[in-house]
Amino acid sequence: MKPLLILLLVFLLVISGCGCRQPDIVLHHLFAGKDSTAPTLISWEMADPQTIRITFDESVRMTTTPFSITDNRIVTQTVTKSTLTLVLERPMALATSDTLEGRIEDLSGNSRHFSIEIWAKNPTPAMLLINEFTTKGTTTNPDRVELVVTARGNLAGLTLYVGTAHSYSDRIVFADQWVERGKYLVVRFKESDSDTSEYHSQELTGLGTNNGCLSLALTPEWESPVIDAVVWGNMSTTTFEGFGSAALLAQVNYLFEKEQWYSTKSGDSIDSTTSTATRSFCRYRFSDTNSAEDWYICDTREASFGGINSEKRYE
Repeated sequence: MKPLLILLLVFLLVISGCGCRQPDIVLHHLFAGKDSTAPTLISWEMADPQTIRITFDESVRMTTTPFSITDNRIVTQTVTKSTLTLVLERPMALATSDTLEGRIEDLSGNSRHFSIEIWAKNPTPAMLLINEFTTKGTTTNPDRVELVVTARGNLAGLTLYVGTAHSYSDRIVFADQWVERGKYLVVRFKESDSDTSEYHSQELTGLGTNNGCLSLALTPEWESPVIDAVVWGNMSTTTFEGFGSAALLAQVNYLFEKEQWYSTKSGDSIDSTTSTATRSFCRYRFSDTNSAEDWYICDTREASFGGINSEKRYE
């Protein structure tokens, strides 16, 4: 073997130094080792109420390790190149999630164990718009966000984040509920002595007082489409390009990439300086240009959660 390898190396040196143009020579895996990188999970989704579709970064195949899912059973499993498809015994209930675990391997035998949260498919989601909110709440008038239904459908799985799906401090995942166009949904994000909002967030930690963002996604899943967002700031913060934190800076850049906010500059946020617990941020007549131009601060005690926004502006 050694004499043959020496001859091959001498041959390569001779043809590379002869001065004539030679076609590129590729010696596949001559000196390289075998592929030792496990497949990477790229995305997952419910294709329909009973079918899970999982995509990897390369062609994969199943192993002898069975897949498992909480509160259900897998009845069919197939692989087509880089996509794994699993069919469940029964549909998942709307607005619920299950944990799926399994192991997959690439064509070289490198395996990858995964454990992911799967959310039920909502086939008829309602369409919503962020319409009013406050960030300087009190126990009497807590931080709240009002959503308006722009197209009838089911709320199941729709998720409102303080932040984004990748980085958030609080959220609400809506339950299975049918809503009609024109309905207002008020979500409380802070503890209150008197507020009786129908919905409340998971942590009740409040919104960013001076700087922050909200985003609305179709599902709680990591790569869910974003359907609306809003960004506010006090115009005086100097750190992290004017956003005040690395987290908010990253969130705004993400919303810009998803085309749900038109700028990555802090100066293009909605000015929060004059807002209070009763002077709310209001969207102007459902205008939706994904910019601060859609918004104004209403006058003192003119916050109108649960109804049409007051058009009395704070001057």
